[in-house]
Amino acid sequence: MSKKVLIVGCGQLGSRHLQAVVQIADVSEIFIYDPHPEALKMGQVRALEVPQGNKNIKIHWSTKLLPDFSGGDLCINAMQAKDRCSMIQQVYEQLGYKNFLIEKIVAQSVDEYEGLLNFSSSNRLAVWVNCKSRAYCIHKYIKFKLNPNEPIIFSAIAGNHGLANNGVHEADLFVFHDGCREMILTSQRIDRTLYPSKRGDDLYDLTGTLTAVSEKGSEFIISFDEGHAASDTLFVQSATCRFMIDHFQKFALESYAKDGWQWKPVPIDESWAVSFMTKQFAGDILKTGACELPTLQECYPAHKFLLNALLPHFNQLLKEDLDYCPVT
Repeated sequence: MSKKVLIVGCGQLGSRHLQAVVQIADVSEIFIYDPHPEALKMGQVRALEVPQGNKNIKIHWSTKLLPDFSGGDLCINAMQAKDRCSMIQQVYEQLGYKNFLIEKIVAQSVDEYEGLLNFSSSNRLAVWVNCKSRAYCIHKYIKFKLNPNEPIIFSAIAGNHGLANNGVHEADLFVFHDGCREMILTSQRIDRTLYPSKRGDDLYDLTGTLTAVSEKGSEFIISFDEGHAASDTLFVQSATCRFMIDHFQKFALESYAKDGWQWKPVPIDESWAVSFMTKQFAGDILKTGACELPTLQECYPAHKFLLNALLPHFNQLLKEDLDYCPVT
């Protein structure tokens, strides 16, 4: 049975999602909407970079959201965070889509996120968030090894800016491994520097350190240092086991109390590229109605924690009184 996919936003991330979708055999048509012609050109170039793509797929390009795009099976939303929630509502109300794969950060405020939760629940939408680290084999392996009744200490250390944009991945992984429903802020130290985002005007990120606890007593520590550009390194530890993971170098270690805490390497041999992983996620949604990405509800605790923690610091540094974080 042929499937139709709508991609909203065809910039750096949207065009990678497109590269994934053109490889799905069951897809017959792809509708691409982006109000920026240069983004559509990027998508056209990147679609041609996939030699194993489905040559029978019809691709439609437009700077407007056309009625002809209605009746599809999946919408992938890769627009900026400020437009993401409203666009999901628009695509449902105007075009009838009910399955969504969306980029993070989902929303710029907790109120907006909760509004989308209520809207999707009322209209029985299925929404998955591209916090794809949960689907890495290494993290599925770690979750299997952890005792769900034992508290953990989860730390993520990195350089450069990215406390919001990259930090949401780390916070979501903590929720995934701990199984918590809420992250409670315990301390914060945010650097007094705003980092302009390359993704648009009036968008920023921060560096600094945040800590939190869960209802189980697990601890979360995330620290992005402004003094260097080291990639993130993660540590997950319980009373019986511990793990170290470097996503950038695809390097991991494990050790166990029963073995005297001796470190041993854990092989990592898989692609984490969006153009590869979205092929599996979108293909699974189209075939089974589910995938390994977290749902909108599952991603809520991490987003709520970060947005609430960072909003006062954005306002202080911007000397404004915003009700949203200017992030994407």
